[in-house]
Amino acid sequence: MNPYYKQSVLLLGGVLPLVLVVALLGVVFHYRGKLEETYKQRKNNYAKVLQKEEERKALEEKVNSQRPHLERWDSLLNTPSSTYANELIGAAQKRYKGKEFALTSFRQSGNGGSIGVASKQDSVKLDLAFRGTFSALQNTFLELETKMPQLQLDELSLAPNGNVLNAKVIYSAWEKNEK
Repeated sequence: MNPYYKQSVLLLGGVLPLVLVVALLGVVFHYRGKLEETYKQRKNNYAKVLQKEEERKALEEKVNSQRPHLERWDSLLNTPSSTYANELIGAAQKRYKGKEFALTSFRQSGNGGSIGVASKQDSVKLDLAFRGTFSALQNTFLELETKMPQLQLDELSLAPNGNVLNAKVIYSAWEKNEK
């Protein structure tokens, strides 16, 4: 072979392809590292999304399990407190005989008691007076406060009157805002 062509053939046939292969391998390894890093980042992001989705589902189940209570509260707040309290007390009077339990006074005023006045939530003040045995009064108060959780006791006074007690109770009853 001619020595003049020998250098060109060696350069174009051996060294140049070797340099191109090394450069190509360098580019491939560089982008492979970036792709692996991007893959790990996206995999972590996907795992976080799945975790947040599970948390969202758990919260949604919790909210859905509370829905009946929220609906009950909403219906309680929509019903006038004095009417519902009167119904409950009337049912209690039918259960007890004679002097065991009696409602002696029932008054309602427009704004609630102590905290009801200061609050932005609408409320009414229920001023109740009873005469009855301790157990009858206790059971009636328990039923009233259980079935009407929007009641807040502002004042309770008991005074003996022979075999029975005279009870004066003042409640603030929260109601739905009319806005």
